[in-house]
Amino acid sequence: MGNREYKTSEEVRQRAEEAIGHSFKKIFELAKKFQQENGLEEKHGKGAIGQSYEEGWFNYACNREDEPDFKEADIELKVTPFLINSRGYRAKERLSLGKINYKDENWNEYKKSRFWTKNHHLLVMYYQYIKGVKREDFSVKKIDEILLEKLPERDQMIIQHDWEKIARYVKEGKAHKLSERDFMYLSPARKGSGGDEKVKYDDRYPKAKPRAYSFKKSYMTKLFNERMISTEEIFCILPDIALPKEKEFDDILLEILKKYLGRTVDSLKKEFSNYRNGYRDKNDIIKQIYNSECELEETDEFQKANYKLRTITIDENGTPTQDMSFSVFDFDALLKEKSWTESIVYDEMVDSKFLLVIFSKNAAGKEVLNNAMIWYIPKKDENKVKEVWKETRKVIKNGIKLQQKLSHDKEGQLIFVYENNFPKSDFNKVAHVRNKAGESEYFCENGNSVRLKKPAEVITLKEIPKELKDVPIPTGKYITKQCFWFNKKYMKQQIKNFIKSY
Repeated sequence: MGNREYKTSEEVRQRAEEAIGHSFKKIFELAKKFQQENGLEEKHGKGAIGQSYEEGWFNYACNREDEPDFKEADIELKVTPFLINSRGYRAKERLSLGKINYKDENWNEYKKSRFWTKNHHLLVMYYQYIKGVKREDFSVKKIDEILLEKLPERDQMIIQHDWEKIARYVKEGKAHKLSERDFMYLSPARKGSGGDEKVKYDDRYPKAKPRAYSFKKSYMTKLFNERMISTEEIFCILPDIALPKEKEFDDILLEILKKYLGRTVDSLKKEFSNYRNGYRDKNDIIKQIYNSECELEETDEFQKANYKLRTITIDENGTPTQDMSFSVFDFDALLKEKSWTESIVYDEMVDSKFLLVIFSKNAAGKEVLNNAMIWYIPKKDENKVKEVWKETRKVIKNGIKLQQKLSHDKEGQLIFVYENNFPKSDFNKVAHVRNKAGESEYFCENGNSVRLKKPAEVITLKEIPKELKDVPIPTGKYITKQCFWFNKKYMKQQIKNFIKSY
C-alpha cells in the first residue's frame, strides 16, 4: 500500500474534515498499520501526532522537511491543540513551522525562502486539549486553511518583517543572539530538548542554538478566536501602510509618544478629553494618543504579539507609587495548570512585552509624561516569578491561613484586618501576591471577593480588645480577590535609566 494521491488542497481539506470526531486512538492504530505495511519508522515526541494523521489518516508518508507535506497539492499539514480556560479559547502552544536552516536558507528573498515554500499554504487541524483526559481520547474539532497571502495585510507585513529580521541576524553572524522575545508573530523558537547543543553554520561566526520558525502562542490564540470562534471587529494601531524595513513595531510605538514627552498631564487632559477620572485616566490618555478605539491591549497587534500597556507614576526618588498588578486569578484554575510555561502567570508576566509609560513631576511640581520604554522581564528574573507561582499553588493546596490582626480605619477606630499566607513583597524582591479589590471582604461573595472551595484557616488573636468583642469573625469560606504583582522597588530598577529630568 503506497501513498494516496492528493492533487489539490481541496482534496486534502475534505479528507481532513472527515477526521473530525475520530479519536486519536483510531488514528494511531491506522498509522501503525500504514507504517508496518510501508516499512516506515514510527516517530515519537512532539511530531508524533502530526505524523500519525499524515500516515494513518491521509495514507501519505512524511517527506522532506523543506517541502510541504503534500507536495503535489502544495499544502502543509499542522495538527495543534487549543484549550479552554478562565480566559476563553487559547492556543496551548506555539505552532512550529519547520527548522531554521542557518546555512542553506535563501536569506535574500522572503517568497523564495524555505520558510515560504513550506508554509505559504497551511491546513491546520485543531484538537482540544483537556487536562486529565488521555491523549488517545482526544480528537480533531476544527479545521482551518491558512494562506499567508490571504492573511490581513498588516499580518503579512509583520510576518515578513519578522522573517527579514531573522535573516539579518543570520547574515550578520548573530544567529547565536536570536531570541523569541525580539519578534512579533513569527519567532525563532528553541528547537530540541533545550540543552547546550549548538550548530555551526559559518566558520566566521559563533555556533548557534537550533531553532525553528514558529507562530507565537499569542498569535495562534488570536487567529483561532478570529477564524474559528467568532468574527469580531478588529482595531489596529498600525495604519494601512507598509511596515518600514528599518523600523520595528516597538520603534513606531515609541515614536508616536515622543512628541508628547514633557507635556503636563493637565495639558494632555485638555487635548485628549475623553478620559475617566481616577486610576484609569492616564491609560485613557495614552489610548487616545494612539487614536485607538479600544483599550491598547485589545488591539490586533497587542493581542497577537502579547504586548501589554502599563502606566507608571513615580515619586521624587524615582520609585513607582504602586506595584504593577495583573489579572485576578482563579484559585482552582491556578492549581489545575499543567506546567509553569502554560500558566496564566507565565503568559502575563514572563512571556509578555510591555509598553511602559512613565509619569513624574517636573521642577514646578506638575505631573508630566516623562518617558516611555519597551520592557520585558530579564531572563535572570524569570525564575523569581516562577517561585512565587509555585509558592502560591502550594499555599492553596496545603491551606490558606488568615491571621487576624489589629488596625485602624480612616476615622481612627480600632478594627480587625486579616493577613493571608501568600508570598509577600519580601519573598524574593521581584514579585508577590496580594489583594486586588476596592475593599477587603471575608464574609460573603461579591465583586471584591470569591468563595473558596477549601475554606481558609482563620487564626484569631489570643486576646480580643474589649471594643471588638462582638465583631463577627470570618468563617474562612470567602477571601478578597487576589492577583500577582511586580514589586514597585523591582520596577524602579528596571526603569531608572529611562527617567528624564524636566
